[in-house]
Amino acid sequence: MKASGWLARIAVFGVALAVAGCGEVDRPALPRLTPAEEQAAKGAVFAYRTDAELAVVRGTETVRAPGSFGYSSGPVSFTRDGQYAFAVETSSKTLVALGVRDRSVTRIPCDCTDAVALRGSVIGWWREPGQIMSMDLAGTEPAGPEREIVLPDSPSPLTGGTWDGAKLVAATDEFVLLARVESRGLWWEKSHLYAIGADAILPLGRVPGIDAGLSAAAGPDGHTFVLAGATARSATCGSGNVATIDAATNGVLALPTLPGECSAAYSPRWSTDGSITIATRKWADLAGAPSTVDRLQSAAQGWAPVREYPVVDMLPRAQESMIEVVAGEPTDARGTPHGVLVVHKGDAREEVAQQVVSLGAPTTATR
Repeated sequence: MKASGWLARIAVFGVALAVAGCGEVDRPALPRLTPAEEQAAKGAVFAYRTDAELAVVRGTETVRAPGSFGYSSGPVSFTRDGQYAFAVETSSKTLVALGVRDRSVTRIPCDCTDAVALRGSVIGWWREPGQIMSMDLAGTEPAGPEREIVLPDSPSPLTGGTWDGAKLVAATDEFVLLARVESRGLWWEKSHLYAIGADAILPLGRVPGIDAGLSAAAGPDGHTFVLAGATARSATCGSGNVATIDAATNGVLALPTLPGECSAAYSPRWSTDGSITIATRKWADLAGAPSTVDRLQSAAQGWAPVREYPVVDMLPRAQESMIEVVAGEPTDARGTPHGVLVVHKGDAREEVAQQVVSLGAPTTATR
């Protein structure tokens, strides 16, 4: 299939540019599956992450890769072809990828905090001062630059801070969405957005209420994204907010305000049926106050819980299976929520793992 949108541009750029490595890639020899293992691996595919491991579940088989993912509450991502799950270690800034079929484990020293799926088995991330880096997890070449980027001025003026890095937060065939952070240090930050297309870099600026901890997910149309983040009122309290943005027009639609004196919104999902869900935390602005977590879905009158009980994360229903992380006890306001991974299939309920932080699933069928 012919490449379209911004991907057509970087495909040409990648051919002309000499590949420059990004650290030594740790890629062990690939194991071979026996016929019995192939049979056991048939079934729904999803991934989960704890503080200390990334795991892929395929049918009755679970494959694990150790990692130091620390405080991150971000979701597990899959490549566009569904063949690899990946997440970034927060402390070492190393990308960890796990093969769905071949069970390969790849560790890439990316010096990044976030990475996105670009096309096929190719993932990408931002490298200062201005490069989109990429690596094909199914190939043999090391990571290298795909495209040199000079970010234009933001239409939203700086408000007393200085630039403190950038990250890729979502990608489609048409656009890569980048967040550039303005910071004064400590808890204060503002996020300035850019949509990187085939022929232009569109400076979108700041979205009201989406300042700190910005995360994003692509919508079904390829040019609209859902954003989640927070506006801080102090070092201990802020308000979580959610909005959608059309990268082609810079049209912003603010979604209803989240409940709670202090709140945070993160890990948005925009399903193919048009529904938007987000993970939320809320707490009182008191020393030692606990934080409660739940996943909410956009509704006509605001936000509604996705289940009758609090959940940390939940995947869109896949055929007869429902996969969720049931919330545990309330945590400290700054703590990362964890829960029990539960798979429902018909009337059966199976607890698969403990201390799970987040989930992910491929957007295409994986064979």
